[in-house]
Amino acid sequence: MAKEKKLGEVLIISEELLKLYSPISKNVGIDKIYPFVHLAQPYFIQPILGDALMYELQEQVLDDNLTEENKALIVKIAMPLAMWTTYLAVRGLGYSFTQKGVTKEKSENSESLNDKEMGQYILSLKNQAEMSTELLIKYLCKCKDLYPSWSPQDECECDKFINNGTTHNQLKDLVYFPTKRFRTSCFCEDDFWTIPKE
Repeated sequence: MAKEKKLGEVLIISEELLKLYSPISKNVGIDKIYPFVHLAQPYFIQPILGDALMYELQEQVLDDNLTEENKALIVKIAMPLAMWTTYLAVRGLGYSFTQKGVTKEKSENSESLNDKEMGQYILSLKNQAEMSTELLIKYLCKCKDLYPSWSPQDECECDKFINNGTTHNQLKDLVYFPTKRFRTSCFCEDDFWTIPKE
């Protein structure tokens, strides 16, 4: 029982993947970001994976014993989880809660976005998060035989993603993709989304 309770607190994304697949600066302290990952993971990712697959991933992360298929899956999860985390964190990162109240942090070498710019940026983050979430669902639909415990909370309409999905070129125009190219051992990989090579 104690381990099961702990599993709910296990994040399936590393700091490295979080920052690789998001616009979050490398010098942002991870302690400021993790609260938003703890919100994004159960709210946006767990309903797609279903409880059984989520707990399987969390247990393997906790034991440092990920299968090759689950390593590939975590990399597919990394972009939507990172983008949803950024979407949730974008306003909160500029504020601190102290004994004297809420304070706004300032930087001498940068300028804050105005309300209109902030709204446009948040909408852009949401669009990227939604598109990368569709890529995750498409991957799971194509590779469902590799993930027998996959049981999403909502119908994923796999036919839509496999037969009539968005084309590769359309996705490239709408979603941020890192410039580095990586390899994966999973034969179901999309050619534009793969595992970091050590």
